[in-house]
Amino acid sequence: MEDNNVKEKKHFFHKKEKKTEVAEVPKKKKKVWLIVLVIAAIVIVLIGSAVKNMTSQIETAANTVEVEPVEKRDLSDSVSLKGTIAGQSKTNVMSLAAAEITAVNVQVGDIVKEGDPLVTLDQKDIEKQIAELKTNINNANAVAANDEAQKQNSLTQNKQDQQDALDAAQKTIDKAQADVDKYKKKVSECEDYIYYLKNNYKDTSEYDGKLDVFKSSLETAQNALDSANDNYASVLKNTDRSVASAQNTVDMQKYQTSTTRDLKDQLEQLQKQLADCTLSAPIGGVVTAVNVSVGDKNTAGTTMITIEDTSSLKVIVNVEEADILKIQEGMPATVSTDATGDEEIKGTVTRVVRVKNQSTNTNGTDTNTSSGYSAEITIDNTELLVGMSAKAKIVIKDRGTQLAVPYDLIRQDDNGDSYVLVAEANEDGTATAVRKNIKVGEEVDYYTEVTGGDLKEGDQLIYDNTFSVTEGQVFTPEQIYSNQALDTEGMMSTEAE
Repeated sequence: MEDNNVKEKKHFFHKKEKKTEVAEVPKKKKKVWLIVLVIAAIVIVLIGSAVKNMTSQIETAANTVEVEPVEKRDLSDSVSLKGTIAGQSKTNVMSLAAAEITAVNVQVGDIVKEGDPLVTLDQKDIEKQIAELKTNINNANAVAANDEAQKQNSLTQNKQDQQDALDAAQKTIDKAQADVDKYKKKVSECEDYIYYLKNNYKDTSEYDGKLDVFKSSLETAQNALDSANDNYASVLKNTDRSVASAQNTVDMQKYQTSTTRDLKDQLEQLQKQLADCTLSAPIGGVVTAVNVSVGDKNTAGTTMITIEDTSSLKVIVNVEEADILKIQEGMPATVSTDATGDEEIKGTVTRVVRVKNQSTNTNGTDTNTSSGYSAEITIDNTELLVGMSAKAKIVIKDRGTQLAVPYDLIRQDDNGDSYVLVAEANEDGTATAVRKNIKVGEEVDYYTEVTGGDLKEGDQLIYDNTFSVTEGQVFTPEQIYSNQALDTEGMMSTEAE
């Protein structure tokens, strides 16, 4: 029992001590909580201010609009192309001589004048061949001339033999004809006399016998004449054959001299090769290719030197299939290069190639290695260098400079009338979206021509292709941006005018 009392006393005193401690804690915590509350209030104020600023910025960003001044633009329909600067004409220098090259007098980049020496080839072997060929031709000509003379003589003799035979046959005819005529006359005279005797009742028996003799002689003479005529025809036929045969032999002589003609053709070719052993520049210009060296054996028809005439230049441009039918000779063009910067060089389309897969022209005057369609633009500039890359713009239709706006900014009302929105400045620095009625013309690329209406050059056009901006909407200066600075004072002065 005593132990239990002791325990209860201890528990009592211990509990009393705890109550004393609890009474002291609240005084310390009040200060801590007060500090926490102050800090929390400050944080809430800062967060609220930040949220308000962020909301304002988001609202401003959401309502931001781009404006640009309305301008007059070149609405000409054009095609942009890429190409290479080239000489107005390109000449490939070749030689017919199959000979060794002994001298090359130019290199790539050299400027030459017409007549300047280019390449020399060894002509000794060609000269030797020419000399031998001339001897063979002279011998062949002598043989041919002798053969021709003999055949001509044979023809002449055959013609003479024919004439002699015909003359003899004609004499026989003439003699037979004379006999026929003689006996015809005797028969006629005898018949007349017998008739006379009969009318005078005289005896005609004597003359009847003579008449029979004369008629018999006439018949014999007529047969002789017919035989003579047949003989003449036979002689003519036979001798004609002989003459024709001799004439044919003479005519065939020109075919039998084909060997001589072949030799002459060979001589002509060798003489051309000899002339090609010394090559000179056929035109003035710049050497763009040298394909041979001293010691090489030339092959006829192979390009040795290429010269481009740079007295005037052109641009060879590649043309897409979609554009080739639009381009015509005579169309104006402008050309620019990296070497000339922003300068636009004027030019004219002078050739349109509507055939694909052009290849190098080996016989001399021009080259086009484009794999597609192409065109040539002659330019005024002669200071550019052959081989430079160039950009060209060919004007398909020249519309000149017109007031224009982007086609995707044009709106239409319920009546189908077209209009755009522009930003007009207010006195307080803000700007209002205002409707401007327009009449539209042709559409060229990104822009549409403005042919009438309220819109003027310099108006600040609102770039809103989603049509989210509404007429009368007001924008603060912070909500308006431009590639060009927006001058509200200028806007107001323009509006006042």
